[in-house]
Amino acid sequence: MDPSDPLLSELCSICHVNPPKYRCPRCSTRTCSLPCTRRHKLWSQCSGVRDPAAYLKRSELASEAAFDRDFNFITGIERSLERAERDVENRGIELARGQAVPGEEGTDDASAGAASGAGRKRKYPTQGLVKGEAGFLRGAEAGRVKVLRAPRGMSRNKQNTSRWHPKHKCLSWTVEWISAAGEKTIRNALETYPISEAYDRAFPVPREDRPSTDKKEKEVSQENTATEQASTTTEKPDGSMPTATTTPAEPKDPETNPETTETPTAQAEGTEQDLPLTPHRNLYFYLHRPRTTTKKPVLAPLPPSAKLAAVLRDRTVLEFPTVYALPDSPEKMLASKETSPFILEEEYLRTATPEEVGDKSTDGEQEGTMGEGGVDLKDVDEEKVMEVLKQDLFESV
Repeated sequence: MDPSDPLLSELCSICHVNPPKYRCPRCSTRTCSLPCTRRHKLWSQCSGVRDPAAYLKRSELASEAAFDRDFNFITGIERSLERAERDVENRGIELARGQAVPGEEGTDDASAGAASGAGRKRKYPTQGLVKGEAGFLRGAEAGRVKVLRAPRGMSRNKQNTSRWHPKHKCLSWTVEWISAAGEKTIRNALETYPISEAYDRAFPVPREDRPSTDKKEKEVSQENTATEQASTTTEKPDGSMPTATTTPAEPKDPETNPETTETPTAQAEGTEQDLPLTPHRNLYFYLHRPRTTTKKPVLAPLPPSAKLAAVLRDRTVLEFPTVYALPDSPEKMLASKETSPFILEEEYLRTATPEEVGDKSTDGEQEGTMGEGGVDLKDVDEEKVMEVLKQDLFESV
């Protein structure tokens, strides 16, 4: 035997020809190539995966390799959980787990999120909602918006990324923009944005078409305010400038002034409704009304300066609002209603029956209406009722 020949223990444990290059993470078997590694796994029935519960000496626990091993093990578990939950969500399967439900007494979103563990999109047992979805539904209910939910796993449901924005304390709506050519674009917008600003954020203006810089606009605004102040000030006969005097506004009593009893929301609604329907970037905006009986899309004109929260108030949306950006004005669309592919909401409500509109009240909320199984007592004569009751009493005696 040549003393220069390598020892058998220094060669690959599978082929015994080449020096080893790799070590099995599971059993520390030395191999020289990928075929030898596969033969080792087949012959020894070894998985090749590191055993996290393998015994380590105390000196080995305080090493960087042991720390990396534990970190990779925990990260791998979190990654597998997220992958499994994403697969379950895509399939539309509802999981029943024992997490706290947000919205119940004594619980909040933070505690519910802590109870749900590491999973960020785990579903709640009773509601079947993704984390953050309950906050969105509560915000929509507070804004008086009726959200019609699509079945879990449908494309409309997957596209809905509306949520409650914790920084701005408002809803961030997913808005579907549809052009005259039928092209659809989905972008998120805060409910405090005007319709025109939300459109500009979804479709930014090209740089060459943008107006002047902010500095020039500020200078122009400052010059305008200076000229207004100079035109409103007048000199006294002796040549001295008059002193500005301000009189404190008298507090208005709601009892004596009933006109001031409107709430801020009601005043905001009135101002939003009075906004003009002017074009923005040569386009008019319309809100789509879902669940109608006509084949044509029913559209409601939107003022471009109206905020998204105001135009969605007392409205119904299918998962999220759909806004059409069309070059035709409402007057032009109404004039060509026979050939137009759309129908205005005003025209639809005028021609449709109450059952088709879906606004017929069955809860007896309106004055003079009856609920299901109820009796209208508005035209009943009380004296005749008393006479009938007296006769029934005397006959029983």
